[in-house]
Amino acid sequence: MSDFSLFKQLKIPSKIKLTDAFVKSLMKIAECKPFLDEIPTTPLEVQLHRQAQIKAITYSNQIEGNKFDEKAVTTLLGTSSSKTPDKDAKEILNYQNALSYAETLSKEKKLPSIRDFCDLQKLVTQDLIQKNQHGRLRTIPVSLINEATGTEIEKCPDPTQVPFLIEELWHWLRENENANPFAKAFAFHYLAVAIHPFADGNGRTVRLFQQLLLLQSGETIARYVPSETVVMRNQSRYYAAIRQCKALQSTHPMMEFMAECFAASAKEVVEEARTLFEKSKKLSPETRMKKILNFAKSQPSFQMKDIVELLSDTPRRTLERDVETLVAEKKLKMSGEKKGRRYSIPQKR
Repeated sequence: MSDFSLFKQLKIPSKIKLTDAFVKSLMKIAECKPFLDEIPTTPLEVQLHRQAQIKAITYSNQIEGNKFDEKAVTTLLGTSSSKTPDKDAKEILNYQNALSYAETLSKEKKLPSIRDFCDLQKLVTQDLIQKNQHGRLRTIPVSLINEATGTEIEKCPDPTQVPFLIEELWHWLRENENANPFAKAFAFHYLAVAIHPFADGNGRTVRLFQQLLLLQSGETIARYVPSETVVMRNQSRYYAAIRQCKALQSTHPMMEFMAECFAASAKEVVEEARTLFEKSKKLSPETRMKKILNFAKSQPSFQMKDIVELLSDTPRRTLERDVETLVAEKKLKMSGEKKGRRYSIPQKR
């Protein structure tokens, strides 16, 4: 058992404390669970997961000063342009890759390694920082900065201490293996931010690892709950919680704040999903196919992405089946290879 001597020396609190406020948020999350646990069995699963990813990508980057909103992120991720993107666009594309990697890692049974943690940072900062600080623990001094105001919150540990602090953090993860998944993930969030192990990309990497820990602990609802949306709306409280942990020598301010954000986001997702389910019930297959044919008559030809945009409340897989039915019934003509496949109304002979 580690005594976490370096944490103590640097006055970084590491004990998990389940306060009444934290437990209250856990109860709110539990109220959303039955509904969110059913999402994987519904036809809207793909759409809801995609929406959560878009929001996580958008707002985790906005916390760090990125200017892209949800619409811009959706457009960017839907294009296959080979043009060199600007910094904000590159951050979005990097985060998409890192989020995908985090979800892949979460499927493994063993605890992710420090190397995995560094690999996430490498994906987040790809082509954005100096290569000697890329995918590795920092070798330079840094401070924790509020990106919204540019003010320094606190100086971070000396770079010579970082490797030892990260080793302690991984000891901490192993010792808290059986702790409440949300408590462990949110306390880890604070500890990793306090260490600030990287030259850049700390916040985004830590939020991804928090997601990874929740998924790996069996909290599959985290796939559909982008708590970054609520964190972004309460950015000043996010930084205040970090300061309070140090001042009060307790992890509970950060744990309470993150649990409150997750609970609020879960409630929003449930409300949005219920609205989508109601809309999808009203749109019968016949109604959808009629809308597709009416759209087809107004276009020389179209691609699947056009139909997904036209009927955005319906899962892509459902629309693909509708289009396949119309092709089989010879009401639509299909041409081209899969990636460039187009559809059109057959010409009468």
